[in-house]
Amino acid sequence: MVKLIALLMLMFIGCAKVTEEKRAELATKLYSEGMSAYSRRDYKEAISKLSETLKYIDNLSPEEIKSAKYTLAESYYLRKDYVNAVVHFEDYLFYYPESPETERVYFMLVDSYMKIAPDAYRDQSYTYRAIEKAKDFLSRYPNSPYAERVIDLIGSAQTKIARHEYLVGRFYEDFGYYYSASLRYKDLLINFPEQVSEAEVLYRYIKSLLLVKEQAKRQETKYKRWIEDAKKQITQIKGEEDRKAVENRIKFFQGEIERWQRLSQESREEGLRLMERYRETYGENSFYRELRNYAGR
Repeated sequence: MVKLIALLMLMFIGCAKVTEEKRAELATKLYSEGMSAYSRRDYKEAISKLSETLKYIDNLSPEEIKSAKYTLAESYYLRKDYVNAVVHFEDYLFYYPESPETERVYFMLVDSYMKIAPDAYRDQSYTYRAIEKAKDFLSRYPNSPYAERVIDLIGSAQTKIARHEYLVGRFYEDFGYYYSASLRYKDLLINFPEQVSEAEVLYRYIKSLLLVKEQAKRQETKYKRWIEDAKKQITQIKGEEDRKAVENRIKFFQGEIERWQRLSQESREEGLRLMERYRETYGENSFYRELRNYAGR
């Protein structure tokens, strides 16, 4: 029995050794094929082979692992698969922050974030991420040969965000949410003055301020209706705790009415004040004549 166990152990060790040798051979073969495909600019094949290569990472040298990771990431980038490129560039920067290739990798990462950022009609989280990465790049590599291109990317990203904010403002304006529209237009004027037409955005800002009173009237009507419903409800309530809850709800609604009345007054005053600035800056153009009509409502 002891001899049998020893024999089985020798057979297992032998098989394991052969398997490990085969894994090492396969890792070397896949790595060579992947790098060869990359040199031929067959990036699809390079991605396939190098992805398989990294499954045998224990059988690769540190330099081969580093080279495979870089080449795989760049292959995704060159195939314009920017989502996967971002994942692999981030991975490379995490493991090799001091590599000579880091600067180029960082630039391609910034560019990839910009490429996957959606159009101005949709959420701009990736655009903000691209700007964050781009600013970090310029901080790390102020004299980089990629610096001017990164600055251009920031400009493009800011233009896209400005367009997005403008479209959101127009949405609020078109559907009568004038207070929210005014906040968007104000933000555009403060943070994106070079990306928008001040004459138009200032006009829309002032228009929205003057029309907040219409939104306030709708809100006041809604809250008054809810207050009436709550007052009817309170007559049917017997428990003191439930009565208190309804009374607090009525107080909240009354507070909201007062808040909207205050917003309406403050917005109108600000709108009238800015109308003078608008006339002084742009004259009595068509936008200004429209503003006079809104002011007279």
